[in-house]
Amino acid sequence: MKGTNEHLGGRGGDAKPASPPTATVQRLERLLGGDPATEAQILQFIAAHFGAVSLCDLPPQIAAEICRRPADFIRAAKNFCQPELF
Repeated sequence: MKGTNEHLGGRGGDAKPASPPTATVQRLERLLGGDPATEAQILQFIAAHFGAVSLCDLPPQIAAEICRRPADFIRAAKNFCQPELF
């Protein structure tokens, strides 16, 4: 273990930030995927809020929270990208 807080998703030494488990990313893709316009808005939203370029780059705790409440996350992404509609 390179750092003392690696198990908490923190950075240890030169380790890259923790990523969500593969199963979580696959679940996110099923929950959020489908409509290309919505997918583009979600990618724009996560880049702006979390500095992530894909679902794989989200912090694990954020990915888990999105899985718990996907409709709220999609609504937040759409509101961010098209506030005039909300």
